[in-house]
Amino acid sequence: MKSDKEKALDGLAKLSQLMEESRIQYEVENNAWWNGLTEKEREDAFYAVCKRIYKAEIEDQGTYRWALYDVFGFNEGMYRKGMDCGFMDIHNSIIDEEQKAILREYKRKQK
Repeated sequence: MKSDKEKALDGLAKLSQLMEESRIQYEVENNAWWNGLTEKEREDAFYAVCKRIYKAEIEDQGTYRWALYDVFGFNEGMYRKGMDCGFMDIHNSIIDEEQKAILREYKRKQK
C-alpha cells in the first residue's frame, strides 16, 4: 500500500505529464495558427509583438510581469506560456552594462 507521500508524488508526476502534453498540444495548435496567417497578418503580429517588447524592455525597463500584464495586457494565465515560448529568457537576457556589473559584484560576494 502506498504512503501519502508516494500518492502525492504520483499525483505530481501525472500532473506534470498532463501539463507537458498540454504544452505540446498548444505548440502544435499555435504553429498551425501561424502557418494559416497571410503574410500581412504575420507582419502585423510580428510588428505588434516587437513594439510591445521594445516598450516593456527598452523604454520601460520593466519586470517580466510588467511586460506581460501592463504592456501586453495579459492576465496571470499567460505567465507560464511566456516561459514556455522563451519570453522570460529573452527578458532576463536584456540587461545593460550597469546591471551586468551589479550582477558580477553580487556573484563575487557570494563566493
